[in-house]
Amino acid sequence: MSKVLKNRVVGLRRVMVGLAALSAVTAGAALAADPTDTNFGTKGIAEIEARIPATGQVGGIADLEPAAGGKMLAAVHSMAAKSHYFAAARILPNGRLDPSFGADGFTHRFQFGRESEVAAGGVLQAEAVAAQKDGKVVLAGYREVRSAFAPALARFTSRGRLDQSFGHGGRITPRPLYGGRRVDGGGERIHDVAVEPDGTIVGVGDVVPGLGAGPSRPGALAIAYRPDGTVDRAFGHAGSLRISVPRSGAYTGFSQVRALPSGKLLVSGFLRQRLVVYLLTARGRIDRNFGDGGRVIVGAASTHELFGNGGYLRAPFAVDRQGRIVLAGPIFAKGGSQAPVVLVRLLPDGRRDPSFGRSLYMEKAPIDRHEPTPRKHVENYAFPPQSVAIDSAGRIVVVGMELAPFTRGQAEPGYQYFAARRFRPDGRLDRGFGHGGVWDTNPAGSKSMARAALTQPDGRVVAGGWIQLERGAGNGPGNTAMLLTRYR
Repeated sequence: MSKVLKNRVVGLRRVMVGLAALSAVTAGAALAADPTDTNFGTKGIAEIEARIPATGQVGGIADLEPAAGGKMLAAVHSMAAKSHYFAAARILPNGRLDPSFGADGFTHRFQFGRESEVAAGGVLQAEAVAAQKDGKVVLAGYREVRSAFAPALARFTSRGRLDQSFGHGGRITPRPLYGGRRVDGGGERIHDVAVEPDGTIVGVGDVVPGLGAGPSRPGALAIAYRPDGTVDRAFGHAGSLRISVPRSGAYTGFSQVRALPSGKLLVSGFLRQRLVVYLLTARGRIDRNFGDGGRVIVGAASTHELFGNGGYLRAPFAVDRQGRIVLAGPIFAKGGSQAPVVLVRLLPDGRRDPSFGRSLYMEKAPIDRHEPTPRKHVENYAFPPQSVAIDSAGRIVVVGMELAPFTRGQAEPGYQYFAARRFRPDGRLDRGFGHGGVWDTNPAGSKSMARAALTQPDGRVVAGGWIQLERGAGNGPGNTAMLLTRYR
């Protein structure tokens, strides 16, 4: 080979190496594309402190739902032990509080229950919020006193004040009862709420087994209220639908409900720790034409005991423009502790959509084998989904938290990040979103979590949750702020 030819070959190799390096850098930049919409909040992130009068405690976002004019309603999730702060907030499309709502954006504070009941301690927890067609706001959750539970609801005017035409002075006073009797433990909780076209309010949740006069078996619960707050006895059986199972450590309960344009109700949750979706009529009957006799079950029955009294799982879903149902959640092997995450799409009649994804199941957590901040000796890494939303391009955003708990012998503590994954309309991971399909919103703080997501009228997805702020006095539940972000 001549010297000139050798020089040309060497030069060509250098060019090829340079192109390969540039390609790798470009690909890496693409994989790390920040999807945050910087026109939202402050450089794409909004932190809102919901300070509670007299106590100074703060909260996060448990649920996000759309309101008129592109605004958002948030259920304020109290972080402090023994808190009785039961409130909603209204947020402008740009991530700032709506000052025309309640007191500086939050519903006016009020006493929920008798003074003696509040003095007894326990927790009053807001879990879900919904907007009525007339602009009124329904807030739902539960009350817990000494491990006894009861549903809690309140309704506010469009200006954030208690609606006196609902229940007793705007609220349904939560007293732990079951079958009309006081319970010694257990009871009923509401985890989500929806408003039907005729104004009927439907809450879904779970039945927690207890002692004495309490329920003896766990179950899933759907309960309906008339627009005035009284129980709608025409719904289900005397006002409610309960699906009970034998008592065991495997969880059963509903976590999400949506009122469909058809007037029917789509409900998701777990049945003995198997993901399940039910279709109900507006009157609370199971629609037997959906799926297999009215329901679709994903995964096998689990014998792995997950919770003691009081824990529950989330099975988030979203419905696209074609009426297809995108469902996410963990599934549990028999006797095993591993919890792979499933993402599945159902046709409107409950049949599996064969055009979605390469397989039924995602990979075991981490579902994409990606840790945003690699750390030595971190074990049990997971991504439990909390909410699902679909943007105007049909892309699916699943939000939750990157979770790596502390383990024995670990060189540094675990972490918990506000996180999202985005999938293309065909179910494949959208590699152009963040780090190969994954993005963590991680402002300064000790830990954070995404709990809710919604699609704004312009088709962009907003995620909400909370963050523990680091201050001079340390961090913890007393330093928690609401956290929101929007994706491009």
